[in-house]
Parts: sequence; structure tokens; C-alpha cells
Amino acid sequence: MKYSVCKAEDLQIGQMKAFTVERKSIVVVRSQEGELYALRNVCPHKGPALSEGSLDGTCTANEPGEYNLEKVGEVIKCPWHNWEFDIKTGCSIFDPENVRVKTFDVIEEEGTVFVQV
Repeated sequence: MKYSVCKAEDLQIGQMKAFTVERKSIVVVRSQEGELYALRNVCPHKGPALSEGSLDGTCTANEPGEYNLEKVGEVIKCPWHNWEFDIKTGCSIFDPENVRVKTFDVIEEEGTVFVQV
């Protein structure tokens, strides 16, 4: 079932907002490219709301002292312990095969953002 969560104009590029749909807390994110993503708004580590964290990139390295910023604006970071999750897949950056948050389909129609739960 799809649920209206906000007007499209209320969710700007690079912004995220939390909504409750069917008693589930969901964070909706508008990426730097303007795409919409929706994830369960609960970090699987200790349970804080991901929407209270930040929307950043992640750092990778091939050798000591090297820092490569990747996925800029595509990584939601938990506010408590900085666990990182890809907004597109819900997979964690550190263990994508085993740790993830649930994702939901989200669409924009006629100026309204809908989440499918």
C-alpha cells in the first residue's frame, strides 16, 4: 500500500526527514541527484533514529595514509556510533552482506512523495 508522506517541495536535495507509516519509523532522503530513497529509520546496532544522523560520504583507502571520499551524499550515518548505510540499498558500508536496514519503494507523483509499505 502506498502512503503520502509529504509534499515534494518539502524535501530538498540533500535533505532527509522522518515519517511514521503503519507504525514504522521511515526516513526519506532526497539525494544530491534529486532521487528519493526510503529506509527504516532505526540503526540495527543500538536503535537510534538514522534521521538524527548525517548524510555524508564514506572514506576508503588502499594503503595507510590514503583517504578517498566516495559515495558523497549517499551514506546515512548513525548519530550514536557512526555506522554507515548506503541510502540506495540499505546495506552497511562495513559489512554489506550481513548488516543492512530495510528499504522501501518511494515515488514522487504530482508534487507528492509516497512511500510503499
